Parts: sequence; C-alpha cells; structure tokens
Amino acid sequence: MLNILVTGAKGFIGKNLLNALKNNKNINILEFDRSNTIEDLEKLISKCDFIFHLAGEVRPKSSDEEFKKSNILLTKNILDILEKQNKIVPILLASSIHSKLLLNEYGKTKRVAELLIEEYSKEKKINCFIYRLHHVFGEGCKENYNSVISTWMYNSIKNLDIIVFDRNIEMHYVYIQDVINEFVSKLEINDAKETYFEVESIFDTTLGEVVDFINEFKLNILNENYKIENNDFKQKLFQTYQDYYRKLNA
Repeated sequence: MLNILVTGAKGFIGKNLLNALKNNKNINILEFDRSNTIEDLEKLISKCDFIFHLAGEVRPKSSDEEFKKSNILLTKNILDILEKQNKIVPILLASSIHSKLLLNEYGKTKRVAELLIEEYSKEKKINCFIYRLHHVFGEGCKENYNSVISTWMYNSIKNLDIIVFDRNIEMHYVYIQDVINEFVSKLEINDAKETYFEVESIFDTTLGEVVDFINEFKLNILNENYKIENNDFKQKLFQTYQDYYRKLNA
C-alpha cells in the first residue's frame, strides 16, 4: 500500500487528483488543506511515501505575505518535518510558468519553493518533480477566483456579460486531466533524469478565440448534433462548458 500525501487537497488540482487516485486499491490518500495544522502535517508526513505538494496561494489580489506564507513557508515546513523525522520521500511540486518570469510576488515565491525542493532532491538524492504549469482549465475550476475561462463560462451560462479588454492577448493553457495524468505517471518513476517539467499538451490561443468558442458553446449546448472535429483544445473546452452547465442547472 502506497501512502500518498496531497497538500491543497480541496483545491482545483487537488480534487481532480483525488478523483484519479481514489479507486486505486493500492493507494491510501492522506489529505492536507487550509483547515489543518502543522501538527496534522507532521502526523501525515510520518505516514507518507510520496508527497503531491499542490497547496499554494494563487489569487492575484493576495498580499505579498499571503504568497510567502503559502508558497514558501509551507514548503519549508514540509522539508523541515522530513528532516526532523529523518525521512526521505519523492515530492511533486505544482509550480507555475510564472516562476521563470519573476514578474510578480506569485512568481517570485513559487521560484523560492522550486529552489527548496531542488536542493532537497540533490542533497537527499531522491526523485522530485517540479511542474511549471501554464494556465490550467477544466472541470471543477472556481469562477471569479483566478481563472478567466471558468469566470467567462459562468457568465455565459448565467447570461452575464463577458468582458475582454484585448482579444489579441496570447494565452497558453493546459487541461486539468492532462495535468493529472502526468502527475499520476510520476508515481512509477524511480530514476528521473530531470527535475523540471511542463505538461506535454500545451494549447496556444488568444483571449478572443476563447470568447468566440464560449459564445458558440452557448448557442449549441442543447444541440445534440453539435460536433467538434480536429481541435483538441476546443473539444476539452466544450467538455468543461458542459460540466459547468450541468452543475449550474442542477
């Protein structure tokens, strides 16, 4: 039995990861979220064999201190507890492409977390996986939080205005299930030659194209003959729209 610790278990990525792992009889899931204490974290780490470190502050309006507390301090606490318990386990860190750009406190604090995990990996000679994620979309993402796609889909279904200031802004997206599939695959890797990763399937688009797709989905959501061919991004976007539509009309 593999004991898997998931931090940020109640977040967007965390919930999708739990759904992917819960039916595996060889895995026991240990959950950590904002409601837990450091004492809880110590107990969970003492039992775990692998850590998916997904917790972190992502809201654009968060303060610098909130970013530091969630993105740096929690990572440091995890590593300190492992050291205290004389325990070495693989860690997968959900980071961000913003850690390469360093344009804001979010990116800067994510970069510090990356360096902490990288140092731990080298010092302990243990596989660690740092995923620099582009903007993630998909089922379960919260509207009016930090995702323009989920907010626009919510507005579309609720007949609210979709506001886009510049249709030409280029965006790079990854689909949540593609992210989860890659995360889960790392459980079976014992000799990783790299530490930094990006999800293989990255969709390049513009805000204008996303809005046009959403408007098209709104017109066709009840059309049984509506089909999308030869466009993986649009298909996955429509699956996300369908999920929102079902939940908002339940």
